[in-house]
Formats: sequence, C-alpha cells, structure tokens
Amino acid sequence: MEEIEIRHNDDVETSIHPLKEISFGAASGMVGKLVEFPFDTIKVRLQANNSHATSTLNMITKTFHNEGVMGFYKGLKAPLFGACLENAVLFSSYNFATSVLQHYDPGLSMWSKCASGGFAGFMASFILTPVELVKCQLQVANMSAKSVTHTYTSVIGDTLNHKGVVGLWNGLGSTMVREVVGTSIWFGTYEYINAYFETAKHPFIKNKDLQLLFSGAMAGVLFNFSMFPVDTVKSNIQTHDILSGTSGKHHHMATDFWKEMRKLCSKPGGVMNLYNGLGITMIRCIPANALIFYTYELLKRNF
Repeated sequence: MEEIEIRHNDDVETSIHPLKEISFGAASGMVGKLVEFPFDTIKVRLQANNSHATSTLNMITKTFHNEGVMGFYKGLKAPLFGACLENAVLFSSYNFATSVLQHYDPGLSMWSKCASGGFAGFMASFILTPVELVKCQLQVANMSAKSVTHTYTSVIGDTLNHKGVVGLWNGLGSTMVREVVGTSIWFGTYEYINAYFETAKHPFIKNKDLQLLFSGAMAGVLFNFSMFPVDTVKSNIQTHDILSGTSGKHHHMATDFWKEMRKLCSKPGGVMNLYNGLGITMIRCIPANALIFYTYELLKRNF
C-alpha cells in the first residue's frame, strides 16, 4: 500500500502509512469514547427527557439508584466500535482532503482546513448514524413507560423488521448537518490554536503536550457548543420510537427534524429545551477531545 503525505502541526511534512493512520485514529477514538461515555449517557437522557424538567444531578442520581454504575455504560459496545471507525475515517479523510487541497492551496489556509474537516464529517456521518441510533435507544430504554428489556439484538432487529435496512440511518440528515459543520469547526479550531501556539512566546504554551491537550479540548468545546441544538434534535429523532411506545409495532409514528424541533420549542422552557444536557456535555468533551487529539499525535510521533 502506498504511503501518503500528511502535515504535522509544525508544518513539517512526514509520511505515514495509511494503515497506521487508520489504526491511530481508531485508537484515539476508543480512548476518547471510554472517557466520555458515562457523561454521554446522562446527556442523551436529559435530551430525551420530555415528560418533565430535571437537573443533571437528579438524572445522575436516578440512573445510579435504578441501574447502578453499569447504567452509565448502557449501550457502550456499539459506540466504542463506532468511535474506532469514526475517528479512523475522520483523520484519514481529513488528511486525504488536505493533501488534495494542497495542490490548489499550497499553504493550506484555514478555509482549506475547515473544508477538509467538513469533508471528514460528511464521510463519518454514514458510520455514526446507525451506531448512534442503537446507542441512544439503549441509553434511554429504561426511561420508557413500559417495562421492556432492550438489547442490541432487539433494537437492531426491530428496526430492520419494521423500517428495513434504511431504518438504521434514521436521523442521517441531522447527523450529517452536525458532523459537516461541527467537524469543520473541530479541525479548524484545533489547527488554529496549534498554529497560534507555534508562534507564541510564552514558555508555558511551548510545552508540546500541553499544547496538544489544550487545542484538542478547545476544539471539542466549540464543536459541542455550536452544534448542540442539532444534536438534541437528532437524539430525539433516534429515541422517538422507543420512548413513544411504538417500538416493536408495525406502525411507527413518523417524525422528522422540524417536527422534533417544534415539539421541543413548544414545551415549557421553549428554545432552551434544545440545550438540555449542555452542561454535562461541556464537562465530558474537554478530557475526551483533549485525549483524542493527544493520543493520535502521540502515536504518530512514536510509531
């Protein structure tokens, strides 16, 4: 397999084998997912909690009381596998796009980097949608009114039986919007802060490890904050059947992006309902995204 050229943050070009690139992306995604998943479970439950208002602390307490520690890891297997695929696709697609755009923009302007990030997000959205569909439904399964045991097999089987294979991509539109726009912001922020640090004079931020961790953390903060309303709508689309009680029936209640947005905004709290779970998302995204970028760069540096 032919090696490709990728750019490090210090603008020195070095070669990396595509298989290594995919492996490094997969490993970094797995590390990030293990850190963020318990927080993500609470976030999804807050986003999908349409019956009454509740706080993050109350949701954490309720989850622990009813399900124990393992309740925070409900549905981990699919997203852990998905995170490996997602980040492998994200980093390899981003590097591919930058290598193509470099022929037209040799200096790789910030616009080119953001465009490459958008392309990476577009590619990853096709992998993310079915993974997040299963993840979100399992994360909220115990919130449904009826006491029904849901497993990977039951969630996937029910979807295939009543919506066909295409049903696994329920929520693709909102996922694609989130990933295309959000990932352009994600990579753009990371590259911008790293470029700033490279020219900065302060000795604290000359530490390469701190630089990578901080840049990754800020990339995660801006991605999640900017795209959170879209993510909330996406979570509600993907958990609609299981929470409305139509899961397992032949006649699923149809929903879409605008219908879920109107429903959320019409409830008490209005537009702020689109930000349910934002606080815990901000807490989770800082260490997770810092470690994703740091792990990726560390692996590139040493292997």
